Amino acid sequence: MSQNRWEQEEYLEPSEEELEAAARARKLIVLGVMAVLVIAGILLVNKLRDAGELQDCLMTHATNCGDPSEQPAPIGAR
Repeated sequence: MSQNRWEQEEYLEPSEEELEAAARARKLIVLGVMAVLVIAGILLVNKLRDAGELQDCLMTHATNCGDPSEQPAPIGAR
């Protein structure tokens, strides 16, 4: 059985369903990467905010910067 050129090329080209499945897979991968970046950004902002609050507390020369239950008070302030 010899196949003509048209039949050989038909098997090499992807079908519409295969193209749509590949496009869907790419979109899901991009969505997953975007979700990871958003979550990482939120975590980074929270860490930077905490570090900034600790630095602000330390710049007031407060002695209780590590105690979350009590607000920091500068030395000499009553």
